[in-house]
Amino acid sequence: MIEIGTTIHLEPKNDLEGLEDQQNLFKCRLVDKGENILIVDHPMNESTGKLGFFYEGFQFNAWYVGKDQAIYSFETALQGRKRGNIPMFVLSDPGVASYIRTQRRNYVRINTSIDVAVHPKNVSFDPFTAVTMDISGGGAAVTLPPGKTLPSSGLVQCWFVLHMQSGEINYVPTVCEIVRIFKTTPESNDRVSLQFVEVKDQDRQKVIRFCFEKQLAMKRTQ
Repeated sequence: MIEIGTTIHLEPKNDLEGLEDQQNLFKCRLVDKGENILIVDHPMNESTGKLGFFYEGFQFNAWYVGKDQAIYSFETALQGRKRGNIPMFVLSDPGVASYIRTQRRNYVRINTSIDVAVHPKNVSFDPFTAVTMDISGGGAAVTLPPGKTLPSSGLVQCWFVLHMQSGEINYVPTVCEIVRIFKTTPESNDRVSLQFVEVKDQDRQKVIRFCFEKQLAMKRTQ
């Protein structure tokens, strides 16, 4: 399923002690593959361009974009190194059955409670903090605190707090459009559906990484 030459993105699951690149995202290129293994070139930090240094057994969350433009995610670990014209790393391949496929245009939506601060953008209301019902790379549903409400339309400024599996905490700022206000039951607090309309690509990638981590964690418990 994964083709030679494909770019694979790697998020370390272990601490990179003593390295300033700790907990960053790396990328590498698939140069060969075999039974239950993927052979890649030396992973490079996507932000700094520096090469990563990892010990045997080091674990990653990994994903790549397939020819069908879907995103495939899986868990992998460094099994060793291979000599050649270029430095090569040998990663474990859990097999196609373990890959999680997501349509690229339809972001993975995860039911989870995370903290979010909501402030006015082009509408008027008192800022408040709340928790999400779910989140994806394209937006979120938020449960409003008792006594709080929002207009039925307009733009709000939000900051989402993402606790990554590595222990890293990411604060993701977004401008969101209010899609709709609703209740799940007559007695429940109002909920609001929000769509991201202004978000930096690197921040959206943080949300996508967070959702992949949650999805992989749920798959392990099934």
